Amino acid sequence: MDYQEELKRLQKGSDYWKPKAGQFKVKALSELESADPFVRKREGQEDEISPQAKIKILVGGEEKIWTFGKGKTPASTFGQLVELATKHANQLKGVEFSVVVKNDGTKNDYTIVQ
Repeated sequence: MDYQEELKRLQKGSDYWKPKAGQFKVKALSELESADPFVRKREGQEDEISPQAKIKILVGGEEKIWTFGKGKTPASTFGQLVELATKHANQLKGVEFSVVVKNDGTKNDYTIVQ
């Protein structure tokens, strides 16, 4: 194993965007796509499978992949991004927007602001 290369890889961080609470300027680099579903395993119960979506973004000068649940309401992150796309000729690629992230201690809540 090349420990120097592994250290560089670890220091670089993930390609996935995992924001903390705050406000972020974001530029969409792709359209929404389906992502691998989130599978929640519970002892003695059937697996809970939730569909997910992803989008490639530019945030803080870095290209990242943002994944989130395919929500069922307009207020969901997915719903907000679909609504944003409809305001931009039915596309997201190249659209700049802000993401306000709030955290209640267990999960993030995202608000999309144009």
